Amino acid sequence: MIPVKGGYAVDVPIINVSERARREHASVWSTFKAFAVTLRHLFKSLFKGDTPTIYYPEETRPYSERFRGTHILTVRDDGSLKCVACYMCATICPAECIYIEAGEHPNPEIEKFPERFDIDMMRCIYCGFCVDACPEEAIIMSREHHQSVYTRGETIYGIEKLMARPGIDAKGPGYRPNRALAEAKIFNKKDQSVCVFPSVVDERHPAVLYESMIRRRGSEQS
Repeated sequence: MIPVKGGYAVDVPIINVSERARREHASVWSTFKAFAVTLRHLFKSLFKGDTPTIYYPEETRPYSERFRGTHILTVRDDGSLKCVACYMCATICPAECIYIEAGEHPNPEIEKFPERFDIDMMRCIYCGFCVDACPEEAIIMSREHHQSVYTRGETIYGIEKLMARPGIDAKGPGYRPNRALAEAKIFNKKDQSVCVFPSVVDERHPAVLYESMIRRRGSEQS
């Protein structure tokens, strides 16, 4: 195949925008037509209340249930994390923004739990691969999209922030392909106002049955 003019193997049409603009001569009539469009939308907004503008932040646009927003760690019926620290989400993450430290769970049926589960939101690309890879539906995505912080450290979301934060209650869950796994629940402060395994530090509740608390339970049972 012989390249045509321009070095391409196929004939690529070239559009000269400047030449097209010179051919389309502007007139007074075209100007009035443009004003008519503006006035039509103006009167529609004034008298019909049909305003396409969203007055953010007082008003927010409704997002689809498939929206990939900030992550949520789901819990079991007793308030414990569904996560079994299998590292599948951290392995598949293309941005390498998930960090997990696993610990031995006192319940032999569960085997492992995350002592630490951090997501670097500044590196996350919100692809949803972690949700797709999780065999327990322990991580899903929300419809929360704004993250205003003052320091770099605040963009590192730990277990507590991934379990419960105001944005989850306000926006609700988002991308969740394995919805059939009904045993995976979102942490609810009203239903779980008292932690099953109480923490020495009261402020650390959502469900502090990870790290030292879950080890404390194991020592009490032994």
